[in-house]
This record gives sequence, structure tokens and C-alpha cells, in this order.
Amino acid sequence: MHVFSIGDTNFEVDVAKSRISVSAQADGMWEVNIRIEADDDVFMRLTEDDDAPWSWALYPPSFSLQGLRVAGADAAPVRMLAVDAGNPHCESALYMMEYRDVADLRLVELSAQRLAVTGKVDFFGKSLPFAIDMPRTR
Repeated sequence: MHVFSIGDTNFEVDVAKSRISVSAQADGMWEVNIRIEADDDVFMRLTEDDDAPWSWALYPPSFSLQGLRVAGADAAPVRMLAVDAGNPHCESALYMMEYRDVADLRLVELSAQRLAVTGKVDFFGKSLPFAIDMPRTR
């Protein structure tokens, strides 16, 4: 299953629109860029009722993590990496009608088999957990 959840709601992942890249840098580091899009069809089903919790949103959420630099060998997976919110070379955000800051961001796993990310995001003064967990193919 392709999980993109906010709070108790799973919007699922649109694999065709989502992108993950890991590229070698001249200094021996690896740069990670991630863009995950929620599934449009699932979003429409979740928001079709005017009383639904996410009915105020016009578009499904998306998550981005850009410019994260990590050390390691080519095939080595990244596990349980806390992403520093103050890192000036790395940006992360969850977009749902506006850019929302992400807190407690963790790259749980980035390997040839799986991407898993967790964190918290603020919606109208309430901090909600979010998670992305999906199989990965190269």
C-alpha cells in the first residue's frame, strides 16, 4: 500500500506523479530530493461530502524535501535520519492549499525498496502527525 496520511486520513500516494532522486555530489555526499503527491481519486472521495474533515481543500496534499545532503555509499540505505529544520541547504514542506511547515521530520528509511517519512504538520493551530510509506523502485 502507498500511504500518505495526515492525522487519521490516508490520501494514498500517486506513484506516477511522485519523484525520488538521489544523486552523487562532487564532495562525496549524496543529495536527496523527494516530491510526493497524494492520489487525486482518493482525495476526491474523501472530500465529496461537504461535512468531510478535508472538504475545505481544493487539491490533494503534496510533500517535498529538497536538497538534503547525506553521507554514505551508493547502495547504503538511509535509516532514522532526523532532518534539521534549521538547515539552510535543505527545504521541506507539506502543501495543502498553502505551504505548511513540517516539524520533527524523520527520514525513517530511504532504500532501493522503500521510502518512509514521518513528521508533524500544523493545520489551523493543531499539530497533526503525517506519514509517507511506499515501496520504491529504481
